[in-house]
Amino acid sequence: MFRIFVGSLLLMFEVIFSGGGAQASIDTTAPVPAPAPVPVPVLAPVPGLGRVSMPLSMEEAAQLAATDQPLLTGREARIQAEEEQAVAVGQLPDPKFTSGLKELPINTAEAFSTRRDNFTEFSIGLSQDFPRAERRRLESARKQLDADTDRASFDNERRLVRRDSSLAWLEVYAAEQGFIVTQQLADEALLQVQSLEKEYASGRTSQADWLAAKVEAGLAADKAHDWRHHVLRARSGLARWIGDAAQRPLAAALTMPAVLNPLSGLLAGADHHPVIGNLDKQIEASSADIALARQSYKPDYSVEVYYAYRRDFADFIGVQFKVDLPYFTKNRQDRGVLAALQRSRASEEAKRDTLRELHMQVSQDYLDRRHYLERVAEFEATILPNAQHRIAAARTSYQSGRGSFDAVLLARRGLLDVQLQRLTLAVEAARAQARLDYWSAAQSTVGEVP
Repeated sequence: MFRIFVGSLLLMFEVIFSGGGAQASIDTTAPVPAPAPVPVPVLAPVPGLGRVSMPLSMEEAAQLAATDQPLLTGREARIQAEEEQAVAVGQLPDPKFTSGLKELPINTAEAFSTRRDNFTEFSIGLSQDFPRAERRRLESARKQLDADTDRASFDNERRLVRRDSSLAWLEVYAAEQGFIVTQQLADEALLQVQSLEKEYASGRTSQADWLAAKVEAGLAADKAHDWRHHVLRARSGLARWIGDAAQRPLAAALTMPAVLNPLSGLLAGADHHPVIGNLDKQIEASSADIALARQSYKPDYSVEVYYAYRRDFADFIGVQFKVDLPYFTKNRQDRGVLAALQRSRASEEAKRDTLRELHMQVSQDYLDRRHYLERVAEFEATILPNAQHRIAAARTSYQSGRGSFDAVLLARRGLLDVQLQRLTLAVEAARAQARLDYWSAAQSTVGEVP
């Protein structure tokens, strides 16, 4: 009777942890199909995590993070400020007002008198600097390029927000699914301990089997407790991006694009990433700096008009002109042009290096996603079924008196480890896809075919 009861419990456990799937393609040129969603139930609300509401998907989390994000609004304000400055620097400088007392004697009988010396005068004047129009145009264009560079940075940061919020959502998902699996094992182990306790009290089972079941239940409860801790930490990380919405229950299904685009297409799309756009704008800015440096060979000028008042004598008016004399250019203008040329070269080399690094990262993320999908398919095709068959074989041997209860417990722990490994691989594949979405030229919606 006892063996029949234990067999029923193990059969229930096997049904709960059952799973299946198909082998993924390993063709290096053809698109790779994604595995079926992880078949796990929805996690019950964890105490302290808020009220139950509509399930939060990874795509919705990414949208929420990009909707009200201080990082992005701050960047927008900076772009607007630079665009305003681009208009301002293209204008003439403000005129200057001057006023003062000139030619005041300090000795002889006329000392400190404004009446006795006919050179003493009170003057007021107005001066205006006239930088060359081409210089002002180039300075305005240069400042606008700063705004355009920040706009490319804004596009990149928006992608980063979507990527990082998606990765934070996946952290919560992995923790909650791990908690579900271990909590189910803990519940089953507790029921088994209660049953064996009665059997042991009546002398129908050994003390060793009863103690083994208690140890198993304690270990399962400890694993569930550890996963619950991961859930709380992961939700705190998600709250950094979406605030209180991080306390909502997550969607149960882990979905990804059904087809993985070929690597060549992903690399071509990554060449148009905002990081590259940012570097292109920096190269344009370097060209503008070269043009501005060459403007330093051409002189600017200023004009001043003044009126001088002399008490008891005739008044004066005057006009003055000031012109720059860029004659000594060897260690000033020439050096400035050479410096601008070298900065332009540095910007071009930075772009080349960034393209190499970007291609490396895209290739690695592509290989990661393929690798994890193939391993998930292998788990579903062979490893999970074999782990379930192992439980059935151990249970049959125990019921027939040829096997030990420890073998049954070991098989159950093995199935738990297999389930958690399969979950980890599925989440890693989703992480690789989130990174690929960040690098791709056109942002695809998670769960849709790009």
